[in-house]
Amino acid sequence: MSDNIKGIPLIPNGTEEHLNNRQLEDYKHHRREWLTWCLTQGKEPETGTGYSQSTMDVRHYRANSFYEWVWDERGYTTNLTHEDADEYIREVALSEYASSTKAHIQKAVKSIYWWREHKFDEQEWEPDLNFTGNSGGASDRDYLSKDERQRLREASLEYGSIPNYNSCSRVERDRYKGHLARRFDVPKDDIGLEHWERANGWKIPSLVSVSLDTGLRPVEVQRATADWADLDAGVLRISAEDASKGDTAWAPVLSERTVEILRRWLEQRKAIPMYDDTDALWLTTKANRYGSRSLSYLIDQLCDVAGIDTTNRQVTWYSIRRGLATGLIDEADLSTAKEQLRHKNIETTVRYDQSPPERRRDALDKLG
Repeated sequence: MSDNIKGIPLIPNGTEEHLNNRQLEDYKHHRREWLTWCLTQGKEPETGTGYSQSTMDVRHYRANSFYEWVWDERGYTTNLTHEDADEYIREVALSEYASSTKAHIQKAVKSIYWWREHKFDEQEWEPDLNFTGNSGGASDRDYLSKDERQRLREASLEYGSIPNYNSCSRVERDRYKGHLARRFDVPKDDIGLEHWERANGWKIPSLVSVSLDTGLRPVEVQRATADWADLDAGVLRISAEDASKGDTAWAPVLSERTVEILRRWLEQRKAIPMYDDTDALWLTTKANRYGSRSLSYLIDQLCDVAGIDTTNRQVTWYSIRRGLATGLIDEADLSTAKEQLRHKNIETTVRYDQSPPERRRDALDKLG
């Protein structure tokens, strides 16, 4: 059996010095499984999209360095914990690496836990620290502007939609059945009108609209349940234990438009079999709860539909939250943004203020 995969070594030079022969063979097997997964489905498991060889040519070394660090701390193991990752990232944060390098190191570590989540059904790792790849954390490149937020909302209405069933010719209908069979992972002969309606459904518009209104973090999207929605009051009711941070309940308000979209989704959700035995508000087409990676993939797709240029930008699901903060600060005030985003301290909200220089200059001029 080859000691490399697509030219990527299973055991990087120098690593054997940390291990005896049996440990070396065990680690080689472990690395083969991880590398194979990364190259075949690690970028987006739901669509079977892997990372490119050029990406993994560098990332595998950074991941290996993390293992070596763990071994230096507590001896040989392939059973990495979330505490291992948090402590390692804290050390990286204090290092003299450039911000972009720190971000790449963290991506390598995340790929390990993303694989473990899928292979061993482990809980998603939520880092204590996050690097954005620039010198100052959240930047003007990381948030969605008011115009981009609107375009994203509109893109969610277009994303994944197909023509009306009755407007398709027989040939077109057959082609779309093949598309839906692949999309929903069911036999083509089983595709019916309900799949057509589901493709044009309200799941993605509701997920996007709720997130645009409330700034849900990825883990909060993952934990969201149908009973969070209080449509009569026009709010989400999130318990303290379900909120990502803090120890208090949260009731962010929803716009009237979002309430109507969410109402449509909750009604449609009742008719979808995969939701029969779960209280999850949103599930992927594979019946999994959304996580950071599936949401990152989704926002990439939505940006493509919306025509939002992400060149040299780090647009993630958190960009929605940052854009909301900036928008609320611009349209209302820091206090309003603080309450809607559930910040404990106003200082946290201030860090999200991405108001353009011209607006801040105008404010200063008005102050005299």
